[in-house]
Amino acid sequence: MTKLRFFNGLKEIGGTFVAVETDTTRCMFDFGFANADIIDNKAKVTEGDWAYNYVNLGILTPMDGIYDDNTAHRLGLKSYSEDDKDNFFIISHMHIDHMGGLGMLDDAVPVYMSSDSCKLYKHLAQMKDVEVKEHKKCIGVDYGQSFTVGDITVKVVQIDHDVIGACGYLISTKDGNVCYTGDYRFHGFHRDITEAFAKECHGCDAVITEGVTASFDDIDMLSLEEPETMGNTEAVLQNYMREKASTEQGLIVLNNYNRNVERIHNLLKTISEAGRVLVLEPEQADYVHAFYPDDKLSVVIRSGKDDIDQYRQSQLDFEYTAVTLDDIAKAPAKYVLQQDYRHVYDLIPLKNDISIYVHADGSPLGDYDPSFKKFHMVLDTLGITHEYMGTGGHSRPYYIRYMLDAIEPKVLIPLHSFRPEQVQSAKAGKRILPEYGQSYELSGSDLKLI
Repeated sequence: MTKLRFFNGLKEIGGTFVAVETDTTRCMFDFGFANADIIDNKAKVTEGDWAYNYVNLGILTPMDGIYDDNTAHRLGLKSYSEDDKDNFFIISHMHIDHMGGLGMLDDAVPVYMSSDSCKLYKHLAQMKDVEVKEHKKCIGVDYGQSFTVGDITVKVVQIDHDVIGACGYLISTKDGNVCYTGDYRFHGFHRDITEAFAKECHGCDAVITEGVTASFDDIDMLSLEEPETMGNTEAVLQNYMREKASTEQGLIVLNNYNRNVERIHNLLKTISEAGRVLVLEPEQADYVHAFYPDDKLSVVIRSGKDDIDQYRQSQLDFEYTAVTLDDIAKAPAKYVLQQDYRHVYDLIPLKNDISIYVHADGSPLGDYDPSFKKFHMVLDTLGITHEYMGTGGHSRPYYIRYMLDAIEPKVLIPLHSFRPEQVQSAKAGKRILPEYGQSYELSGSDLKLI
């Protein structure tokens, strides 16, 4: 018998945790943070207590067969070494709400992801840009390839999202197949890839889909018509930055989400054609070089700053042009400075040189983040003009339905949304809105609550 078990991420944005389980094997996805707002970096956590604390706080899932002996026993669970099932994870992409918990798994748990995600993850770990520690048993699989653990076979299917390496999966057992979309969009660089995903998964027995953009406004998804424009797309952002780089008289600061590597790769050319130099944070430069080694990179160098800045700079093992904050102050109109929020106070001596600060999906992401209000207070206090020009990584509501209509699943299961009940498709056989902890039996084209 094949069971689908539903845990975190069902009626919230983040922390998706679902298990496809047979009598011998358990495939789980993803392993990021649910209820992440409760995390406070000012609170001290003793080494080795991360998973124990995060499970108790509802951030991670209490599940047999994934934690080390000490953590599992304290939680009243079977550890990875004690469980008799073949346990493994599949990870859709490198966003913290989908992979933030990897460093808290037992070291021996196999974690599969796309080869591109695996490459990015290793660079995130190298730059100390992961939670707790690197999970060492990560296995990269090329797009379009399949692997088998026990009696479960998984195919890696590329999808377009605002992070390099994103994919979904087709998970097959003797009882049927399940498509997991991960997060996806049609307004990025590669709409064709998302279209191809739908074709690959067409007619699956069940589709588990994200529904982020259905979370906010009241919508009747079945009656939606295709919008005349797709709003902010990656192409729109590139054109916006080209225009700003060509017309602004002073320094432009860009707050970009640094895992959106392809955006920066394209912006390097866009900014250069406008006559400026795009200067990157060390970790951003590292991620770009990993995937685009021929790009010519400039890196901001901060002397006398904290240890993590010095560490990240020391990890750059390729040639780059070093640019200091003094260099920027002497010729602000020459540069676009990509800057992470943690360095926002570096803007104080540059405040009179800055024409515009562009917030493009970087941290803090939105008003649900406690830092968001403070971020705007700092910019307003310094008198820095700022605009939001992000694209978001999630399909607009019409395109969620478009995706589901193209897949035509026998069973539709929306989650990763505050309002999954708004996600619908007339071409789905039926829809299930699972509750936390519920299990369903998969039998071909049907799911039955156990």
